[in-house]
Amino acid sequence: MKTTVGALYVALMLATQAAAQKQAEPAQPAISSAARAALEELSPRFAGEVALHQGWFRDRAISYYDFGPVTKEVGRVLWPIHGFDAHGNPVAIRRQGPIFSTVPGLDGYSGIWRLAYLVVADKFLPNQIRDIAAAEALVKARRATLRDVPGTLNLPLVARGSRLAGDSTPATMGWYQGREVQFFDFGASGTTPVPLIAFVKGVDAGAPDFLREQFNIIDTLPVTPPYADLWQLKFARPDARYVPNTIKGAAAVPSSMIVADLPDFIRNCPVVIVDGSRSERVPSPLTEFADMRSPVPPQRTLPLAVPPVPPTS
Repeated sequence: MKTTVGALYVALMLATQAAAQKQAEPAQPAISSAARAALEELSPRFAGEVALHQGWFRDRAISYYDFGPVTKEVGRVLWPIHGFDAHGNPVAIRRQGPIFSTVPGLDGYSGIWRLAYLVVADKFLPNQIRDIAAAEALVKARRATLRDVPGTLNLPLVARGSRLAGDSTPATMGWYQGREVQFFDFGASGTTPVPLIAFVKGVDAGAPDFLREQFNIIDTLPVTPPYADLWQLKFARPDARYVPNTIKGAAAVPSSMIVADLPDFIRNCPVVIVDGSRSERVPSPLTEFADMRSPVPPQRTLPLAVPPVPPTS
């Protein structure tokens, strides 16, 4: 009988919370025409499979995802949380998505972000804060505080409904200017682009004419975080006698092959497979602590992250 009453109480609490959240649906902030166009590119009608691309690292086969050309700038992402537990871990708000400062197609987007926790009240409803300005207004009103997280994260945004080839890991949803966006979590990532060599047959109207049969070559592997996920493309142009994939390492590319009259490009390309085995990447706090979500914190949280208390003898 007690179990039944308890279950009914939990169900009633969840229903009440859902109804309150629906009634308090926040208004979407006004956005520019450029932002509307960028968000349209992230709509479900552009969803698809993010392909795996083959490449080489010092004669070893690798596979990576290519999230396209980006800038070197680091964006800002805020994650509203209830607070911290006694071990200093964030206590997430159930179903609360992170809030991004930009999206692909707008200035300053790279897919690389600096994370800050937005610490709010213990009974704060999920997804009531969906844009950076609203979060900053809470802080200004002293209804929330910001806690920076060291390091940077690779969280590339994609069209809603997209999936990763060869990976069943579900994508996660977040917010930009009150609009829902989808992203994948590749964990800690560096901010300095490293070289990636792409082979070309020539230059057509100032643009590279790629040698499609040749796999791209890198000289850095994701062994420990932060991983090198930003790649600065360099172009190599072999002569007509070259057989694709004869060269499989950066050291084997002669300097005479490097094309100097093409601009460098930066792309977000996380390496996920080396020699047929998937690389183990440490997830970000957004994924690591997502299973802590609940309608309300299981116990009173702390406003600051604190180190665990050592046991007394």
